[in-house]
Amino acid sequence: MATLCYNIRLQLGEKTLIGVTQDDLSVSAITKESITKDDNGVKQKAITGHDVTFKVAGIIDMTGGSSSVLDNDDLIDMAQETGASAELDLTYLRSDGATYEGVAVITGYSESSPADPDSDATYSLDLKVIGDLTIVSQSNG
Repeated sequence: MATLCYNIRLQLGEKTLIGVTQDDLSVSAITKESITKDDNGVKQKAITGHDVTFKVAGIIDMTGGSSSVLDNDDLIDMAQETGASAELDLTYLRSDGATYEGVAVITGYSESSPADPDSDATYSLDLKVIGDLTIVSQSNG
């Protein structure tokens, strides 16, 4: 899967997509706060899960052995999917060789047009893992 430094594989129905993360993987604890009579007014916090989010750019459709770069219209359409059709199976390959798997949904679309007319615009999708991002193979180190 590490072809051309792509480190994300997304499975959307019958489509196989690859892309590259934009150095912004975020894992944040989800906490629940409570105050009870027994706590003497001191808030108690418990971690109830984790939010895992990241951006993916340079997305290519690899379905059927051929490849085609997805343009901004394709990505905007994907970002507006709802229900079960919006869930993507993902495989995330880290540079140290560790591999993670999970299911994600697209939570946003970003487009950046540079001021320099000779530079290309960039497009990316914001993903949020639903459930766990689970390690399936360890790193080489």
